[in-house]
Amino acid sequence: MRDVSIDRLFAARGGLILYDMKKALYQALTTEELYALEKRARQERARYVATLFSAAAAALRSRYERAVSALSTKVIGHA
Repeated sequence: MRDVSIDRLFAARGGLILYDMKKALYQALTTEELYALEKRARQERARYVATLFSAAAAALRSRYERAVSALSTKVIGHA
């Protein structure tokens, strides 16, 4: 290795090494992986929407209970 210069080490396959690295960095997902990813996204979205609906239902329930209790309270009149 002493008789090989640094220039020859980097220039000999420089382009091919970078091409191989770029090729290795990206791999297309398989059909099963895409399906699993979409299924997970749908589950997360459904969970998020369910929490939004439960929060809205709780807010409506508390307002309804407050309105019913305000209307059903008995007012004692002092004579």
